[in-house]
Amino acid sequence: MMQWLLNGINDAGLILVELFAGFGLFWLGQLAYKKLFRRINLNVELFFKDNPAVAIALVGYYLGIAIAIGGVLGHGAISAPEKILNLIGYGLMAIVLMLIGAQVGDRFILRRCDTAREIVEERNLGAAFVEAGTHIANGLVLNAALAGDSGGWLVGLACWLIGLAVLILVTAVYPRVTTYDVFGEIEHRNNPAAGVALAGLLIGTGNIIRVSFSADFVSWIPSFAQYGFTLLFCLGSLVLIRWLTDLILVPGVKISDEIVHQEVPNVGAGLIEAFAYIAASLLISWAVLY
Repeated sequence: MMQWLLNGINDAGLILVELFAGFGLFWLGQLAYKKLFRRINLNVELFFKDNPAVAIALVGYYLGIAIAIGGVLGHGAISAPEKILNLIGYGLMAIVLMLIGAQVGDRFILRRCDTAREIVEERNLGAAFVEAGTHIANGLVLNAALAGDSGGWLVGLACWLIGLAVLILVTAVYPRVTTYDVFGEIEHRNNPAAGVALAGLLIGTGNIIRVSFSADFVSWIPSFAQYGFTLLFCLGSLVLIRWLTDLILVPGVKISDEIVHQEVPNVGAGLIEAFAYIAASLLISWAVLY
């Protein structure tokens, strides 16, 4: 009984230390965001200018870090100090890769927009939703890339780079599927519905990537062949389920028309499309993992 009590106290103490370390990483993350990425005064933007676009983008960034750190906590460790060192070391790596992923998102996903100007000066909610979706998707990719002990950091880095490339490819193909100018809607019309829908696609795709890289690494060719096959299968399933959404959830209505061909874009329609992508990715992940 006494040994059980001591073990419980030790576990509770370790959890508290991990929580404090996690909040320390959040603090470093937001410091890096405002000093290195956006170069803005968050207090002024959030609490004096009441800029909702900055808040949306920032919350997406925070959530992306939280998801990425979840992969770090999956590392096995022999002792409590080793667990803490793993959390701090990999957590700092996650913050650096989150910032790099954010820059990639600005340059290659929202490449037609000056994202900083759209969010900070124009208060463009559509651009803010897409940036938040990019951060969350990056966190999901990092969750898989940093998780587990097999393969080491080189395999994790390769998975992360592949994941970013898939996100860029999906967002390049997406406007052709929707048959409307997604990025033009976001930049010129400040269309929040289009931004929400694209953010949902990014998050759903990020979750698919996380699932595809979840299997333990064995060796380069067999493992990445398995990852690639799973990724293609899951992305194909995501497209199929999205197509079924129009038929089942909103029969007789085209979501794209509601998002674009309205005097006031239908944000509800954008949310339904975003839900379809995210819910589909969850269903696929549960089917693949369990």
